[in-house]
Amino acid sequence: MAKSSGCTMFLGTKNCTLQSENPISRMVTSGNLAEDRIFMEFEYGVNSGFMASIDNFLFSCAPNMLLKGLANGAKGILGLGNTRISLPSQIASTNGFFQRRFSLCLSSSDGVISLAESSELTLLGNEVSRSMMYTPLISKPGGAGEEYKINVKSIKISGKKLSMNKENIGGAKISTIVPYTTMKRKIYGKFVEGYIKAATSLNTTGVAPVAPFGVCFGSKGVENSRLGPNVPIIDLVLQSELVKWRIYGRNSMVQVSDEVICLGFLDGGLNQRDPFIIGGYQLENHVLEFHLGTSMLGISSSLLMGRKNCSEFKLPREIS
Repeated sequence: MAKSSGCTMFLGTKNCTLQSENPISRMVTSGNLAEDRIFMEFEYGVNSGFMASIDNFLFSCAPNMLLKGLANGAKGILGLGNTRISLPSQIASTNGFFQRRFSLCLSSSDGVISLAESSELTLLGNEVSRSMMYTPLISKPGGAGEEYKINVKSIKISGKKLSMNKENIGGAKISTIVPYTTMKRKIYGKFVEGYIKAATSLNTTGVAPVAPFGVCFGSKGVENSRLGPNVPIIDLVLQSELVKWRIYGRNSMVQVSDEVICLGFLDGGLNQRDPFIIGGYQLENHVLEFHLGTSMLGISSSLLMGRKNCSEFKLPREIS
């Protein structure tokens, strides 16, 4: 299940190793494959809950140096990839009550990872599940199976489709590691050209870019609402014109100073492997529902439309 990089026998005990990677520092080292029993407390609603155990939970013991670059106080890395030993997969295979799925809801300061569907995240309101749209998760032969990708057919800015090649833009990887969405240079060039044209029509004034951003505007005169600055709306068109990921100003513009806002999309260069990497800033305050068994991704509308955000999701009591 773990696809160990090597196993040996010593005094009747099988010892196996795994390659472990810190996704921030990109440091890779070997660690021992271990097995233990864990207990988890699951919460559904406000008061109900129960304890569940996984008797043969697989994990890797890696050296402390692999923690460098992670958030302060981090003791390890939780695997949520599409593998047989990711946490959702192991829980689903041990407890028939759970499906191979998880939901992700992040804000700039807090958030939640849940094994529940969006319809069960009652603290966020029923309108979340009603706003969900679904698109297939795609996998490329020979690619890394643990990554999550969706197909982006086209990009629209203020409702106008960008002129691209006849081919689809291609697979867009979803990443909580990359802070801002990055695009291959050719796509980024077309995107920036279209965005500046649309922003200019709204009387938005361009200013000198502030690193790492390539396009910035003066914030004076730009109206703000609960959805962020009043700037051109970006639509990522997925498998059809009816299925699109809509990005408002709160997820497209970054406030870098009192007077400057910058477009939170970056040039990934010529050698970026994926045409498109959707970064953490664009994920904020959307519920993402990963259905591993059916290879589908659910994406909610921005929670800000309902005057909510992902930091409001609080468990009824602290779980250790």
